[in-house]
Amino acid sequence: MSRSLMLPVCLVGLLGLCVETCLAGGAWSGVDVGPGHADATAGYDAPQGIARTESRVGRINLGRGLALGMGPDGLSLSHTVGVSGHGAGAAHNFQLSVGRSGTHMSHGSAVTRGGNTRVVAGGETHVAPGQVWGDSYGGGFGRHSRAWARSQAWRRW
Repeated sequence: MSRSLMLPVCLVGLLGLCVETCLAGGAWSGVDVGPGHADATAGYDAPQGIARTESRVGRINLGRGLALGMGPDGLSLSHTVGVSGHGAGAAHNFQLSVGRSGTHMSHGSAVTRGGNTRVVAGGETHVAPGQVWGDSYGGGFGRHSRAWARSQAWRRW
C-alpha cells in the first residue's frame, strides 16, 4: 500500500472501531461498606449520562452509587446501595439496559452480621448494536453472611 493511502485507511479503520462505542449505552456502580469506611463508585460509557456517588461514615456507614448512560442504541441504569453499623450490614444492587438489541436486568444482595460486618455489592449493564450484557455481584464478611445475584438478558433478533 502506498504511503498516501496509509493514513486515510488507518483513520477509517479507527472510526469503524469507534462506531460501536459511540452508539453503546452502559452503566456500572458498586459499594464497599464496613467498619470505619464507606466507598462508592459509579460511571457510564455512553454519549450522554450521569453518575453520582455518596459516602458517609459515622455510627451508620452508607455508600451509594447511581449511573445512567444514554445512547442512540439504548439506555442503561445501575444503582447500588450499602449500609453497615451496629454489628450488621446490607447491600443491594440493580442494573437495567433497554435498547434495540434487547433487554438486560440483574440484581443482587448481601447481608451480614457479627464480626467484621463488611458488605460489597455492584454490577454493570451494557447495550450496543446487536449486543446486550451485564452482571451483578454481592458479598459479605462477618460471622453470618449471605449473598446472591441474578442476571438475565433477552436479545431481540
